[in-house]
Formats: sequence, structure tokens, C-alpha cells
Amino acid sequence: MVKRAIALLTDFGVEEHYNGVMKGVILKINSDALILDLVPSAKSFSVMDAAFQLWASYKYFPDGTIFLVVVDPGVGTSRQPLAIKTKNYFFVGPDNGVLYPAAYEDHIERAVKITSEKVILKNRNGTFDGRDVFAPAAAFLSKGMPVEELGENTEVKEKYVFPEPTVNKDSIKATVLHVDKFGDIVLNLKKEHINGIGEKFVIRNRNVQIKATFAECAGLCMVLGSSGFYELALNQGSASDLLKLKTGNEIEIEIV
Repeated sequence: MVKRAIALLTDFGVEEHYNGVMKGVILKINSDALILDLVPSAKSFSVMDAAFQLWASYKYFPDGTIFLVVVDPGVGTSRQPLAIKTKNYFFVGPDNGVLYPAAYEDHIERAVKITSEKVILKNRNGTFDGRDVFAPAAAFLSKGMPVEELGENTEVKEKYVFPEPTVNKDSIKATVLHVDKFGDIVLNLKKEHINGIGEKFVIRNRNVQIKATFAECAGLCMVLGSSGFYELALNQGSASDLLKLKTGNEIEIEIV
């Protein structure tokens, strides 16, 4: 029997019933389903934040895992409900860009618009596709249903990519991709963006040096994080609170 884990990423939060209801729908269809909470409380409405967290996580899961992603500010609109088969995984969620960085990196083999009456719950509400469309699609995939049976072949329309930084002689313009619960700020900066330009910077009149670990930070510093992107960090403090930055903000980094 086919056994595929389902990893759930949503912005519903743990205070509401939405994640639990989605799990209930899955278990009614496949009582043996293995459901994992990847991120139950992603930042509300932030496609960028959820896309980053999915991209940073998916490759550490077993082959065949189904990533069920519901960060869907366009629910009820004409955006497509998608199921994507890649080389090693499945991705289920709205066609708003949230799935694309991870799915593209793992090589998309087939994309399907979820339309099957066998899959979609009767009396679909229109405001909760996580329950009515995406959860049942993931459940049927977990039982071994071929992805093409979920609906009709389509193309991914929203091909979101992470923004590139602008690197000049004296400064870098970077974008905040994610802020974690510790207040660490993930920037869209990789090694290749700053190789050869030094390890000392100024951000909002604060000196910043590159360090190997968070524990080495004395004040604000920049650490190459586990995702491969640099992070602004404050040892046992919140860089986000200090700099008043959140996901999607741009920041100017002076090179010294």
C-alpha cells in the first residue's frame, strides 16, 4: 500500500479550528494518514514568508511527501487550486506563487487544476478551500491516487521567485524574506552576493560584522543561516524589534 506523509503549512494559527478540521477531513478519507505540522502559524497573508519556509524545508522530508500549503489570501477568486508532482514530492495549494520556488527547484513534472467531483467536498463553501479542496486532494494522494486523477492538466500561472538583492560599490539593497520567532531577519543575500566585498557593514548607523554563529554576535551581526541566506541577528535578542523590520521590507546596507 502506498504511504505518503502529509506536511501541513498554513497561516491559520493554533488558536483556531481550521488546521484541526483539515486534519479531520484527511483522516476521514485516509484513516492511516501520517500528518505532520510543518508550520501551523505562518505569517498571515504572506506568500513570500510561506514560500520561503516551504522552500527552506521540503528537501529534508522523505521522497513522496505531500506538502499541503494553505496561505491563500485569494481564496474564492479565480486563482487555480493546484496539485503539483515534482521529481520527488507533491505540492498542494493555491496558484498564488507559494508553491513555486520549492516545486520549481525539485523539477515540476505535472501540474493539475483540482476539479474532480470525487475529490472536492460537497457543498464547497468558497471561503475554506483548505478544508473543501486542498485537504481532500492531499488525502487522496496519500492513498496513492495518481495526481492526474485530481483534475485537469494545467500550467502554474504564478511563478513567484525570491527577489534578487541590488549590490553596488558602496551599498546593498536587500529584502527581508522571513523573520523567525527569535527576531532573526532572513535577507535575500547569499555568499555569492557578497563574496569579495568585505565582512563589515553599517545598517541604520549600526556596525555589523559577519560571524559564524549566533553565539559569537556582540550586538547586531550577520550569520549565514541554515537556509543558505544571511540573517541579521542579535545574540539572545530580537534584530527585528531593534531594526523595526518585517517580511517584505527593503533595507539599505552600507559597505565599509
